[in-house]
Amino acid sequence: MSGIVYEDIGGIPAAQYKDGLLITTDACLLAGSVRKNGKQRVCELGAGSGVVSAMILSAGKAASCVCIDFQKDLCELARKNAEPYGDRMNVVCSDVLDYKPDTVFDAVVCNPPYFKSGGKRSVKEKDALSRHESTATVFDFAACASRVLRDGGVAYFCFTPQRLAELIRACAENRLEPKTLTNVHPAKDREACLVLLSAKKNAAPGMTVTGPLIIG
Repeated sequence: MSGIVYEDIGGIPAAQYKDGLLITTDACLLAGSVRKNGKQRVCELGAGSGVVSAMILSAGKAASCVCIDFQKDLCELARKNAEPYGDRMNVVCSDVLDYKPDTVFDAVVCNPPYFKSGGKRSVKEKDALSRHESTATVFDFAACASRVLRDGGVAYFCFTPQRLAELIRACAENRLEPKTLTNVHPAKDREACLVLLSAKKNAAPGMTVTGPLIIG
């Protein structure tokens, strides 16, 4: 990667690589979906540049965040974005398949790769690693979320609607009970482009489908 640029993302200056995967609306939506609790500890899986955690802390939604990603250069970028938050935001370079923290978290945020392995990939390998299930599937991300959450903790996902059924199955297989579902639309007359799902660990069944979120 070459050249770091700073852009205003969700009201905060965020570092990203000039020729890397750009921060998108998904990050703002995921951070915005997290319920505010100034005492909670949050873990961000597949954190990339860590901008979601930065937005969560900037909004006073958590006491601390730990960012997990397996790409070393992105972890270095996340550490730059963590600097304003001191020891409240930490970065761990680890694959979600291997990550086992010493403690449990109150919440997890996750924007898993939208595309399955194989098929047409991004020209840039680093982008492909972030967009495609190169090393871990949505089931692996859900398993890690369950592993690091306390009982009653909440996992927040931003995902593609085309694979919503897989995400719900992944949650069910890992004791994460879906609680809220929001369909995100680019315009009121367009089909959903994203879904926001929250799921609570070891909770009773029952899910609320909210009204559509129009971002156009």
